[in-house]
Amino acid sequence: MVFVTVGNATQGFRRLLDAVEKLAAEGAFASETVFIQSGRNPEFRTAHCVQEAFLPSDRFAEVMAKADLVICHAGAGTLFNALQLGKVPVVMPRRAKYGELVDDHQLGLVRALALDRRIIPAYEPPDLPAAIALGRELRLPPSTTLPSRMLSLVTEAVKEIMERS
Repeated sequence: MVFVTVGNATQGFRRLLDAVEKLAAEGAFASETVFIQSGRNPEFRTAHCVQEAFLPSDRFAEVMAKADLVICHAGAGTLFNALQLGKVPVVMPRRAKYGELVDDHQLGLVRALALDRRIIPAYEPPDLPAAIALGRELRLPPSTTLPSRMLSLVTEAVKEIMERS
C-alpha cells in the first residue's frame, strides 16, 4: 500500500494531491492501493485512490506502519512518524510561493534530510515518478531518535513560528 499524507495544515496542498491522482490515473501504482489522507482540501476528490480527509492518531500510525511507500509533505510530525518506522518517505515540501504555507521552512527541512539520505525529495510534481521509484528501493531500520540535523531544523522552525505569533 502507498500512503499519501498532507497533514493537517490550514492551507491546502493540491499540488501534491493532484500529482498523485494523475500518476494513479496513468497506472503508476499498478494494482497497489493508494490511500490518501487529504487534509484541508475539501474540493479534492480522487477517482483512483482511497481518500479520507483526516485520520485519528491511532489510525494514522496504523496506516503509516502498513505502508510500503509513504509520500508526504514535510510536516515535522509526519516525518517523525515515518522515520521512527524506518520508512524513507518521498517528501514534497509545502511552499510559500504556492500559498501552501506562510514561509519555506519545509523546504529547508527537506534539503537537510535529503543530505542525510533520510528522505527522497520531490520538490515539484515532475520529480515524483523518479522519487517514487527510488523510494520503493530504500528502507531504514526503525529509529527511536531523530537525526540531529532534523531536530535542529524543527526547533528553528517552531521558534520562527512562535516569534511571528
